[in-house]
Amino acid sequence: MDDFGILFFLAGLAIAVTVLHILLKQAGREEYAYLTLFLGLIIALIKVLPYVTQLFEEVAAVMNLY
Repeated sequence: MDDFGILFFLAGLAIAVTVLHILLKQAGREEYAYLTLFLGLIIALIKVLPYVTQLFEEVAAVMNLY
């Protein structure tokens, strides 16, 4: 995934999670609505984690910490 691809993925995920949360909350399924928010957050963190790891590796290489 390229640099902008992850941004579009996260924006799409946020829209989908928001719509699901609103629909579930209006249907009276608040426990599923909050579960949807939690799962969306977990998916986002899993997708962003490699980029954060790469960032820390590059910062460590620039600072000569290895």
